[in-house]
Amino acid sequence: MRDEELSSLGERIEQLTARPHDVRAPLVRIARPLLRALGYRPALRTARVTALLDALRAPGGKPVPEARLTGAVRELEDNVIALERTLVVHGRVPLAHAAWVRRLYEVTVRAARAARDQKNEAARRVAAAIDPVRIAPPLAITPGDTSGKDKPPKKAGKDEPATAAPEASEATDTFLDKPLSPEEERLVEVELLAIDHLLDAARGETEFLSRKRRLLESARKLLLDASAALPLGKEGVEVRRRHLAMEIARIDRLEAAGLSPHRGLLHQAKDALARGERQRLHAALVALDGVSLAAGDEGLSAATSRARQKLGEGEGEDPEADKLRSLRRSSEEMFGGAAMAAIAEGYVKARKSQTKPPKGESDEDQKYRLLALQWLAPENEAETHAALCAIDGTVDVGVPLAPVRVSEVETRVRIVRHPTPDLLLMPARDVLDIPHAVIEDPRTVLLALAEGRLLARRYVEQEVKKRTRTRLVGEARIYVLDGSSSMLEDGKKGARARVRDAILLAELGMLVKRFAEGDRSTRLTLHYRYFTKKIGPISRISKGKEAIAAMADVVGTVRKGGTDIENALLSSFEQIRAAKDEDPDLARAQIVLVTDGDAVVREDVIQAAREKVGDVPIAVSVVALGEENEALRALVARQRARGERAFYHFLDDDALVEICEGKLFTGPKIHVEGPPDEENLSVEARAARLRAELGGLVDELGALAEKRSIAAIEAMAAEADASAEASRAEAALGVPADTAAKGEGSKALREAIEKDRRALEARFLRWFPAPAAEGSQNASTGRSSDCEAVIVVLSTIAEVVADFGGSDLSRRAEAIDLLERLLPDAMLTPARWFAVMRDEAGAARDAMRTVHAAVTGPRSVI
Repeated sequence: MRDEELSSLGERIEQLTARPHDVRAPLVRIARPLLRALGYRPALRTARVTALLDALRAPGGKPVPEARLTGAVRELEDNVIALERTLVVHGRVPLAHAAWVRRLYEVTVRAARAARDQKNEAARRVAAAIDPVRIAPPLAITPGDTSGKDKPPKKAGKDEPATAAPEASEATDTFLDKPLSPEEERLVEVELLAIDHLLDAARGETEFLSRKRRLLESARKLLLDASAALPLGKEGVEVRRRHLAMEIARIDRLEAAGLSPHRGLLHQAKDALARGERQRLHAALVALDGVSLAAGDEGLSAATSRARQKLGEGEGEDPEADKLRSLRRSSEEMFGGAAMAAIAEGYVKARKSQTKPPKGESDEDQKYRLLALQWLAPENEAETHAALCAIDGTVDVGVPLAPVRVSEVETRVRIVRHPTPDLLLMPARDVLDIPHAVIEDPRTVLLALAEGRLLARRYVEQEVKKRTRTRLVGEARIYVLDGSSSMLEDGKKGARARVRDAILLAELGMLVKRFAEGDRSTRLTLHYRYFTKKIGPISRISKGKEAIAAMADVVGTVRKGGTDIENALLSSFEQIRAAKDEDPDLARAQIVLVTDGDAVVREDVIQAAREKVGDVPIAVSVVALGEENEALRALVARQRARGERAFYHFLDDDALVEICEGKLFTGPKIHVEGPPDEENLSVEARAARLRAELGGLVDELGALAEKRSIAAIEAMAAEADASAEASRAEAALGVPADTAAKGEGSKALREAIEKDRRALEARFLRWFPAPAAEGSQNASTGRSSDCEAVIVVLSTIAEVVADFGGSDLSRRAEAIDLLERLLPDAMLTPARWFAVMRDEAGAARDAMRTVHAAVTGPRSVI
């Protein structure tokens, strides 16, 4: 009976958006005027499904009580009823809530399957691996302010429960209070839902770490953009931020352990097995296990689990001590042994400087020095390595070099015979030059030609050739880091200071690798300085050795003092001016301010200093640790409103401690230790040993993947046949033909993998036709609500794809895949989409143009 209940609930959820007029709630309709006057709000809850998932995650595989399952199904039904009442009372269900209840339904179905079939360990593992984002509160504007103007998200209290009920209920205020029209609400929700769609696409990626990373990074960028521009509910933002940080940081560690992001994971597992590379094979199996669990693939996850157990790795996580050692190893793999040695040397130097008290030390200074010694203790160094491994996933500061489309002008000088403004006299070479020769005596012309004394008139022509190519251009990046005493004294366990230093250490470590591998024709420079009430000296890093020395200096100095943020920013603008003089290729500049101070920052003073720098675009980005800074948040918000590149990160003290303690890293261990004698064996012997241990499980994985691929192809063919049959039947009845969007994304992704450029370009142009010509009708006025929705969808796709990276084929495929996901949220059928393309192409011209520019490559810089 439970399956029938869930199936019925699934149909009711589908009705909420697809067929809202079919929703029946007679008693509610009678009381609708009263409920609307009373401001009815749905009470949405996830406490019982959370309890069910916790029971499935419990160690030992204990049976799940039937009451847990029954309660989760009843809770889902209560949520569906609440949204049905909302639909009847207010005439619509917010898209965010409709998407949320769909995710909740999928989670409940998966958990119910695992709870009923106690012997199906694969189903239980899949359900236990469901990430919190799947049932997290929807991203929605908090009540009381929909303007989004420079207002931070509302802070949650310490004792607030970690369920979706309060936040989901609060989010409904945004449309119940009617601060926005339904159409405006719809457009905002489409943009916010794109974040969850990107997360869903990342969960479904089971082959390439590079695509999974790009999807996660695109979701993180949209999340940062949305949280900076709109006052979103804190829990909805925080749970997604944490999930993104965990996933990106885990990919970093897997790549550092030897996996290639651009090769299929299964192929890499087979290759590592053939080469006898135990560590790389283990990393590939861990990655395959993770992606299969995220995608809900029970067969693949069961096979990878057996393979890992054969290698001696169970299902449990690393013990705490082993995890910290593994993170230390990952940080060395990511940044190199020289960088780790420099950090260790810096800590020794710092401890030595703090051990001996200075003369005349005050009680306050002594208290701070002892606190610093505790923070520098050898057993706490592991926290720095944990933070180093997590920083790339936690904080997005971009890259110091960026590929852009550059138009270069090359001037060539040619010598020609036809007249130009520039005349030259050059030795004549043959008789053809005689008509242009300077002749003094006609009788000696031939003799002068033979002796090389005859001069002929030549002209200089300058030929200007313009060519466009992709090139890495430099970004001057200046880290301005708060060295005040509060970084160590306030917060918890000195985590503010440790994360502050880790941000800079990670940047320096990546520069070491770029200096070793990068293009010498492009200058890579980084500047950093610490500040208190006084501005510390600027350090300029342009060589690998300088970066290594800087890493030792960062951890080797204990800093203390007050805070003067404005003066630190003003000094940094002068440094950018100097950097522009040194590097003519400098395309832009970024100041990354890392602080916990709530100091006064006058925007007019900052803007005046920026303008003095010249034509280099400067972004002032902020990483706020432990405490919000309203002035800095407003500064970043206004930059973004002007279309400038800037970000604002805020990490509270709990998040900082979590980063330093390695709590972001869950799941199976990344590293594995082989038998002591394995290093002395030949490649063939190591491979034979691994094959004997695994017993053909890697081949089983390959056969399973091939079977799934064949099944997918057959399903696609069957779907095409069914669609063709339906089209023929509709044509016979005189029903206009419609193009379905379902399956377009997967087909496009397959065409991109198979390099089928012609088919993919045709598919792309069908959904994204060439922009309408100038002067088309309805270019700026009279836009329909569907056209407004199309423009929002196009703008969202362009923003994601522009930063996606990869080839133009992959960007086209991702655009189609994202369109397929966004159409239902925008309440657009394919027919309505194509109607806008046909009737209002002029109005959507600019948005369509941005999509085409995004898929063809980086923006042009002249």
